[in-house]
Amino acid sequence: MAVTSNMFKSMMKRFSSGVTIVTYSDNGKMSGITVASFCSVSMEPPLVLICIDNSAYSLKGLQNAGRFGINICNTDQKEMVYAFASSEIDKNKMIKEEKHTVTKMGVPLLDSCLVRMECKIVSQHVEGDHTIFVARVEDGKVNRENEGLVYYKSKIGKFTENE
Repeated sequence: MAVTSNMFKSMMKRFSSGVTIVTYSDNGKMSGITVASFCSVSMEPPLVLICIDNSAYSLKGLQNAGRFGINICNTDQKEMVYAFASSEIDKNKMIKEEKHTVTKMGVPLLDSCLVRMECKIVSQHVEGDHTIFVARVEDGKVNRENEGLVYYKSKIGKFTENE
């Protein structure tokens, strides 16, 4: 039985994941994109990966930047997540209006996020309709005040633990 793109999408919607905003600076202009395709690759060295659609407005900017920030979103950030998912909104302006930190290497990080990581791209691979970026985590901060946002069936919300 062949797996159609609609069937594959239906299968993948049933896998829950966290929600991140990937931020970067391309020639001094800050930008970002909402990314649910994020995971750890290695503990030693600390590596993560993100997958970006080859037609995404952020693809070239990420490639040019060579570095990015992973901002793991908390349950208070639904509006921010939807805004960074839109190609219609000026991300440079959004980041400037949010409380943020720019690292020594020029990566913008969103201070209100649950976790913030500064990453350096070590490889990229085009696979199908996405580009996979593997990056080394060079620095990070954890905010223990909130819970992580969860993506499931094309919706975002709170995780509820079973008893």
